[in-house]
Amino acid sequence: MISAPLPKNEAARQQSLDELQILDTLEEQAYDDLTLIAAQICHTPIALVSLIDRDRQWFKSHHGLDAHETPRELAFCAHAILDDHAFVVEDTLKDERFHDNPLVTSGPNVKFYAGAPLILRNNIRVGTLCVIDDHARPFSEKQRQALEALARQVVSQLELRLQMQALTRLDRTKDEFISMVNHELRTPLTSIYGSLALIRNQVTGEIPPQAMQLIDVAYRNGERLLTIVNDILDVAKLEAGKMEMQMGPVEVQPFLQKAIELNRPYCEAHGCNLELRPISIDSSIDSCSSAQVTGDENRLLQVMNNLISNAAKFTHASDTVEIFFLKQGDQVQVGVTDHGPGIPQEKMKDLFIKFNQLSKDSNAKAPGTGLGLNICKLIVEQHGGNIGCESVPGKHTTFQFTLPA
Repeated sequence: MISAPLPKNEAARQQSLDELQILDTLEEQAYDDLTLIAAQICHTPIALVSLIDRDRQWFKSHHGLDAHETPRELAFCAHAILDDHAFVVEDTLKDERFHDNPLVTSGPNVKFYAGAPLILRNNIRVGTLCVIDDHARPFSEKQRQALEALARQVVSQLELRLQMQALTRLDRTKDEFISMVNHELRTPLTSIYGSLALIRNQVTGEIPPQAMQLIDVAYRNGERLLTIVNDILDVAKLEAGKMEMQMGPVEVQPFLQKAIELNRPYCEAHGCNLELRPISIDSSIDSCSSAQVTGDENRLLQVMNNLISNAAKFTHASDTVEIFFLKQGDQVQVGVTDHGPGIPQEKMKDLFIKFNQLSKDSNAKAPGTGLGLNICKLIVEQHGGNIGCESVPGKHTTFQFTLPA
């Protein structure tokens, strides 16, 4: 018996195998399906997904064989990983490398072997998809091609495993980032912002005009930083499905009136008005005014705050931001219309992308985080609704979202 030599890249090969974190894991249907197909195509009683470890070969799938592993020094697969193509031994008793191998002279009595290497990135071969028979036999070119094709499917499963591990690490990193932002940034920023508000309101005593100017600058920037931090946390939680929603009945008209009152000072500061108008389509005004949805009122207010503040930034001075709602069948639609420069059609696709700001020049006096519309989209979708935009450049822009009534 002649054992296979170690591959020249054995250290890198073993590292790739370790990164898969697959050794000694439970059986999986995807691998078992592939060994079943391999056995049927090649007309063999045994098919294996074999991974070559430091001192053993371990079987992720073992169709027709009870054993889960065998010593590496006895492994046919240790020879198969030395090449990029299928390794075939049609009669082991006539091959000096294997004729006295214990796997040949006793169970499972390997008289025929064919193994296609499992080749990962950078030509790393971690194991094989192999077929075994207890009697010598020929192996056709078509069977060889089929075995190699199935081996590539095994590799696809292995690479999918690596991708899932990367996503898991990314999720863990995101959770750690959220925790860091929450505790190391938001908490001290909230304290600084609150302290500046007290000083600015001269709770601690009268402030000289020059000092007040500096405090105002610090206060505004503290407010902006706190908004950015809160928006980042909201997006991260919404995308991870970890944003808690306090769902309950929400009367649409009183809800929108509340949103108007909360945002009226902001709109007045930008020289525009706010107006609410219910619209009746296939229903009466009375039924429209009694429209109700199920949702988290605070989160829906967050949507309205974002849409109204955007409209106020872009609408013309002394103009009116119009808020409308209508009930149609089992849906309620809410919209916010401004009469600003509008949005070119080619930029519509970018509206709800994170950190995207379509018009930084127009928005210079009231800069945002580029997260507001993305947050709106995520909140509305978690309520089972959808959000969109219609715009006529130079005339008006309407953002509207629809929720189940």
